[in-house]
Amino acid sequence: MIKKPLNKFLFKALLFAVPVFLFFEILFRFGFSPIVTNSTLFDLKMLKVQQQHIKKVSLLSMGSSVNLYELNSNIVVQNIHLSYYNFASWGLQMVDMNPLLKDFVKTYHPKYVVICSSFPEFISPQNNSYLNYINANGFLKNRFPELFYFKNYNSLHQIARRKLTTYPLNLDNWGGATLRIKQKDIDRQKWDEHDIFPTRYTQTNYNALDSISTFLSEQKVKFIFVQAPVKKSYTNTPVSKQLLLLHFETCKSIVEGQGGIYLNYYNPVVFTDSLFFDQYHLQDTGAIIFTKEVVADLKKIIDN
Repeated sequence: MIKKPLNKFLFKALLFAVPVFLFFEILFRFGFSPIVTNSTLFDLKMLKVQQQHIKKVSLLSMGSSVNLYELNSNIVVQNIHLSYYNFASWGLQMVDMNPLLKDFVKTYHPKYVVICSSFPEFISPQNNSYLNYINANGFLKNRFPELFYFKNYNSLHQIARRKLTTYPLNLDNWGGATLRIKQKDIDRQKWDEHDIFPTRYTQTNYNALDSISTFLSEQKVKFIFVQAPVKKSYTNTPVSKQLLLLHFETCKSIVEGQGGIYLNYYNPVVFTDSLFFDQYHLQDTGAIIFTKEVVADLKKIIDN
């Protein structure tokens, strides 16, 4: 007696659910992806990783826009004969990379982790929306990301708005991107930007770097921290130069204290201001010079 009404209810529920799931699947196929974190690029990149069926990344690079734009993927893969992927995303802080790297190491089993960094990775608080990705079930992340439509619900308006207003960025097959900004499009405020570092969040990010270093050491993963170039004109006062040098010394002490390798490419003679887009982002020509220098040093470290 009870079974028949139950079956009828389940049948009606199925009739209701199927069109809903079909609608969101069509939405997914047309590129209106679910919102997982509040970083459009991060969500796009992790979806790309899933679509490429990436399982193993022996050389894993991580960071924010410096790492994204300045590590030329073609140069890396042509010279370092290990599986490679660039997981960098705009705006990531050390406090964000700390939990993300712990998840990535578990998932992709790298032998080496490279973080290309500058002081902007040490200025902001943690973005807790990345925990939506980190804490999600592995099957959900790697096999069926469409379920994020329901797990992390956002309105259709929000999903469409993100899709239609996203800054156009062409990621290569290894997660990197090239930065080409015409001279006329350079933001003069960014070009002359000062006094964004340090902040009240800087020490917390140093603590996160220490946690990253400790974790990678415990996991027997070789950690290579790369200090990226900075415009010479950034250090236009004794105070700004002192702060930059203190940052270098602090990062070096943290990384080497846990057995990692610290590499510093701050060299205004090689990386002249004309190679930059702003105070700490190199244009594509500068990125090629930078990557060649980094790769030359990596080849001395990496057994490939």
